Amino acid sequence: MPDSGTWGGGPRVFNRPLARMGLALLIGIAGAVAARSISMPLPYLLGPLLACGSASIMGAPLAALPYGRELGQVAVGLAIGLRFVPVVVIAIVKLLPLMLLATVLTIIATMVAALLLQKLAGTDRKTAFFATAAAGLAEMAVVAHQKKADSDTVAVVHLIRVTSIVTIVPFLVTIFGEDGGIHLTPVPFRGEAIPLVALFVVGAAAAFLVRRFKLPNSWLLVPAAIGAIVSGFGFGPFAVPSIVLTIAQVVIGVWLGCRFRRSLLGRLWRVTSSALVTTAFLLAVAMGIALALSAATGLSFVTSLLAVAPAGVTEMALTAAGMHLDATTVTAFQITRIAVVMTTILFTFRIFETFSRRLDASSD
Repeated sequence: MPDSGTWGGGPRVFNRPLARMGLALLIGIAGAVAARSISMPLPYLLGPLLACGSASIMGAPLAALPYGRELGQVAVGLAIGLRFVPVVVIAIVKLLPLMLLATVLTIIATMVAALLLQKLAGTDRKTAFFATAAAGLAEMAVVAHQKKADSDTVAVVHLIRVTSIVTIVPFLVTIFGEDGGIHLTPVPFRGEAIPLVALFVVGAAAAFLVRRFKLPNSWLLVPAAIGAIVSGFGFGPFAVPSIVLTIAQVVIGVWLGCRFRRSLLGRLWRVTSSALVTTAFLLAVAMGIALALSAATGLSFVTSLLAVAPAGVTEMALTAAGMHLDATTVTAFQITRIAVVMTTILFTFRIFETFSRRLDASSD
């Protein structure tokens, strides 16, 4: 949590929780607007995270909205799940073995990256593992916090990974690819407000009930599963409005930013440089996997790279759509990776922990 006390001896009003929440939201919104104005990747998530994180490190009295992060994840989960329209389901069935293989290779690569980060940044095993896991920035920071790892370091490493990959990959697509000639018909928002509100309420309630079973990040996965069932059976089409996803990203970004501490500043340089090294390693592995996937399936290299790049589903799918590539396949690969990583994260962590301990013992 941020350091306690008023901001430079500021007004006592900021001792009140509502005032702290209001200040955090104002700073977060300002950060989102600024990030959007300079075309930063993921502006509505990264902008509030950077703004609130910087303000927290400087001693600003900030507080996140109670359950704001959880409800934001419900919205994102539904948006992911509702992508599973029948055509996506068919693509998953056909390519599922390769999706799973690519995911396994990515998980192995992230374990190697975790070992690198542990050595370079001097972090503990838990923090290194969750900081390099191939899932979302918000999701891994939440799981890391639950498992008592350093969620601040996890957030910074994921921030650097997401920002770097989302920035670099579109340039690689432009350099190595060409227009794919695929023009997808977008799913329109057709005034289905009542069904969407019902889905949101059901998703939030189900996630709240399932959390007692210790499923990692149930606030994201359970709504995603509900959305997949709805779309898979042909209901709709439904689409979460972009304004809802924007609000969700801002709220999640504010929550993450509010978790920064002044003590992080002293070791930020080492974490940052180590994160750049691990990100370069993961991107190089992704390019190797993409080459193999392209050779095995006939997909173009750039489509394969977008499919396996360890970044956000939305950004990779939007890049594919902008280049008129196979956005459906890209979405299917990305969703499969996130689903597998999130549902197996604790199991893979136990494997990583056992292996890293044996490696440490053999080096003594």
